[in-house]
Amino acid sequence: MRKILYTVVFPAVIFLLPAACNRDAGAVQPENYRVATAVVLEWHRLLLELERHTPGYRPPVSARTWSYVELAAWQTALPGMPEAVTLEKFIEGLPKPPAYSGDFYLPAGLNAAYAEIFRQFFPTAPPHLLEEIETLESGNLRRFKSDSDASVLTKSITYAKKTALDIWRWSATDPFGHEGFLFNFDRNYTPQECAGCWKPGGAHPMPALLPYWGKTRSLLVPASAVDVIPPTPYDDKPGSPFHVQAMEVFAMSKPLSNEHHWIAEFWSDDVPGLTVSPLGRWISITNQALAQAELPLPQTLELYLKAAIASADALVICWKNKYDYNLERPETYIHRVVNPDWTPLHDSPSFPSYPSGHSAIGAAVSEVLTAFLGDAFPLTDRTHEGRTEFIGKPRSFGSFREMAEENALSRIALGVHYRMDCDEGLRLGRLVSKRVAALPFRKQEARISWSR
Repeated sequence: MRKILYTVVFPAVIFLLPAACNRDAGAVQPENYRVATAVVLEWHRLLLELERHTPGYRPPVSARTWSYVELAAWQTALPGMPEAVTLEKFIEGLPKPPAYSGDFYLPAGLNAAYAEIFRQFFPTAPPHLLEEIETLESGNLRRFKSDSDASVLTKSITYAKKTALDIWRWSATDPFGHEGFLFNFDRNYTPQECAGCWKPGGAHPMPALLPYWGKTRSLLVPASAVDVIPPTPYDDKPGSPFHVQAMEVFAMSKPLSNEHHWIAEFWSDDVPGLTVSPLGRWISITNQALAQAELPLPQTLELYLKAAIASADALVICWKNKYDYNLERPETYIHRVVNPDWTPLHDSPSFPSYPSGHSAIGAAVSEVLTAFLGDAFPLTDRTHEGRTEFIGKPRSFGSFREMAEENALSRIALGVHYRMDCDEGLRLGRLVSKRVAALPFRKQEARISWSR
């Protein structure tokens, strides 16, 4: 049965509110906000290293973890950020933060919250990165001791750690998503058999990646809420619409231009440990954009939070539909129907093709970045600068949407997706993201109502 289309209808003013944050970029902040902003950016640089090097952090798992990290940070900041709204009214089941009264030292609270939530979500990280968590936490705390009363520091840290642990315990009530880094590949999953159906294959076959991730708890946009358009009907007849989709992938590779080769490798992020994941890539982009924009603390935390939730919810929807439609990858189709000797630039991932997760992630995060920083935001992505194992030379863009579009195109050039996969991934990511970006998480926006 077709799913009901999630209607996204808002007053036009709603979409203008986050973008108004950009007018505050570079504004003078209170000293504790300035220090706290630096703390936030430091922890997100470490988050990127943890995401890259910790086993099991593939895109859906990374997106979910990112969203819980940002929830812990936002709820921790409430006593020191009076303009912020607590999120239980938006997120069903989210635990209320502990009661707090009196002075609160925001930098120390955020520092403790990130350290605690990182320890919980990355217990299997390499030892040197676990040490980095301890080093960053203790180094920041030493600096804070000269900036705040000892009793205020202790009280702020205690509150932050309890808030973060409450978020972690709430994560544990989601049996399909919690500790997803421990169960990436399901050897017991058997995909359905049919013409054009996906099954493990290619040069290096692996079991299905996270086949039940579509049952993971969404935070703001449920998996049933977005009507994903079905893929073009499977057909191996030359000239059929499906065959044309495959032939575009094949033709682009014969030969692959230097530009397309650069784009394909630049955005790939498909090698655990060597690169960040495709989700980690957009954490990196967000980090770079925020370092450049110099937003005040409340907007910095809100942007991270909304980008994380949008990507996590978009990937729950994406993964549900991947396994619902169970469409084979271009590599399999081209080998069988077009040319048995064809080789894509990269191995096909071990999960169905439609829709594209890369595209959904890029659209979800880019729309939040656009809402906060504007339609035109020049940025040079230096995520892979200096790498020699692949073409990681920085590329420059005029907008976040341009980045998302090129990220989607890269999957065709890489030989792992049809264009329809990428188009639908972009569409569903944008639908989710625009919904999330418009939510009133600060009190000046509270007059705007929203229902799940």
